[in-house]
Amino acid sequence: MSLVVIATISGLFTSCMKRFEAKTKQDEAKARETPVAFQPTKQIDGKRCEFLNYTGQPGDENDSSGRRCFLLQVRLIKGAIDGNLIEIRAALKDGAHVEGTYYNRFPALHSAAMQGDADAVALLLDSGAQVNRVADFENTALSMAASEGHTDVVRVLIERAADVCYKSAAGTAGDIARARGHKELAGLLKDVESTKCK
Repeated sequence: MSLVVIATISGLFTSCMKRFEAKTKQDEAKARETPVAFQPTKQIDGKRCEFLNYTGQPGDENDSSGRRCFLLQVRLIKGAIDGNLIEIRAALKDGAHVEGTYYNRFPALHSAAMQGDADAVALLLDSGAQVNRVADFENTALSMAASEGHTDVVRVLIERAADVCYKSAAGTAGDIARARGHKELAGLLKDVESTKCK
């Protein structure tokens, strides 16, 4: 009798966990579908920050709105590196440019992809980040995710039309994944390449 009770409780627990996991996945999918709306403020003249690549040279961030935009770019990219969706949303809402960079940092999308944060990658794409932007050293978000073996990020990028055929000096994302020892991911990328790259 006690074995039947234990089996029944175990079955109920498993069923509840499956429903919880399905609900969690639904909630995550909803979060990925919401682009961040800009809320104009007087601090940056009611406009979103312009695209800038802050280099640290004199004058880069000296005027009042430039300084504010510089700090917003720092906040956005740090949020992307940390996988902090709250900080990413706040920086974008306050006017950070989704493609902007500062000093020697990669753009937010590339940073999130390199760190392996699929939710941050999806949020940035939904907010206007260019999926196929080539940043320093011929890097795309896809090649950076492939280099680090982040399969979940690679899947999000492919779903969003990342160019698997793009070839840097290091090769395609599939070549990079294979060279870094990520065999399963390299296989997945090569399968996609075989259908898209002619």
